Amino acid sequence: MQDQIYEVIDQLKKGEYPERKLDEVLGNISQLVDEMDLEALFILGDTLIASGLHKPAETIFSHLHSNTGHDDEVLAYLVDILITDGRLDEALSLVNEADKTPAVLMLKAEIFQQLNMSDVAVRSLLEAKALSDDPILDFALAEIYYEDGEFPDAIRHYEMLISNGFQEVNGVELNLRLAELHMNQLDLENAQMYFEAADDKYYSNDDYYRKALLEYQLQSYESAKNLLRQVIENEPYYVNAYILLMNVHETEHDLDAAIELIGDYIKEDDTEPLFFFHLGRLHFRNAEEEKALDSFDRAISLDQDYDDAYLMLFETLLKTGRTTEVGAYTSHLDTHALSGESLYLLAKIQQENENDADALSLYQEASKLIGESIEFYTDYYEYLTEIRHSSRKDVLDKLIIMEPDNVDWQFEKERFDDEHDQI
Repeated sequence: MQDQIYEVIDQLKKGEYPERKLDEVLGNISQLVDEMDLEALFILGDTLIASGLHKPAETIFSHLHSNTGHDDEVLAYLVDILITDGRLDEALSLVNEADKTPAVLMLKAEIFQQLNMSDVAVRSLLEAKALSDDPILDFALAEIYYEDGEFPDAIRHYEMLISNGFQEVNGVELNLRLAELHMNQLDLENAQMYFEAADDKYYSNDDYYRKALLEYQLQSYESAKNLLRQVIENEPYYVNAYILLMNVHETEHDLDAAIELIGDYIKEDDTEPLFFFHLGRLHFRNAEEEKALDSFDRAISLDQDYDDAYLMLFETLLKTGRTTEVGAYTSHLDTHALSGESLYLLAKIQQENENDADALSLYQEASKLIGESIEFYTDYYEYLTEIRHSSRKDVLDKLIIMEPDNVDWQFEKERFDDEHDQI
């Protein structure tokens, strides 16, 4: 039977699936109990896992688990199969029945991590550390803290591994991971140190992007641009790289380069409203109002609830004196999708257009959303005073609360009270 097992292994490694021979092995598995048989079955189980054949592999590792006494490696294979299959309760039962070795406690931690019980997973790993100084335990702890956003604890364990001479563990380049974490902590100096310590061969496109972001924050704009061009060359639809490169150009006051960059993306993909929004914003800054309005219109045609695009569109209409054109952009607008700030600008547009009913309704809706904005309530009060609306007293009272030392509001209150007394 051993020869047949090795034949199956050889065929699997060639990409073949010897179903009949494998079924024969599995059908007689209860008779395969001597050391040589068990060793061959272990190799077969490993090969089946590598081939993605988890069900027959489970049969083999269950047999090995029953016939080899406690074996960390066998148990690990079996537990991993159960975790992959989503059978976490069965996996936990197996682990709880096993001896408390460091490897078993690591498996237990993995199960609890899958159950979103990170605190229990950490306790299991700390218990394992009391039994062993295996660095993989620090890595496992670091990974849990990393995934849970506990960055200072993650940094501590990753740095412990670095200090013990490790650079890469389980496919994770530790310098790059630490650079990322220090970036998240806004510790640019340490982030730069770890980026420089990392070997280029480990860099992913995301790492190049993060390094470019660091260079941008350190005002090393040429370095940032070179890195971002590399990211885009590697991955032409890497949206964040385009946006960051656009920001670099803007920071350097090179609006034409920023416009050309966003235009290049749109030539390849004209379905992303974010890029039309930024193109409109750049044209607006470049005093190209017609192109700005066209771009904002394209953004909202792709996403009718794109509040930022409406906000900039309304601002463009107000600042360029083209408020009468608003209807061309709002025929399908659901104002309930707008923020308080966008409603405010639209109210000012309707006020300019002397559409008092619409303006009043929009001001009232904006007041429910906009928060404590002196600018908004000042304009709102002035508009209510202009149309002599009865609610202007309530808005004035709010302004007095917001700015109790503003003598203008005290004067307005006295004037309002005098008018009221005369009536």
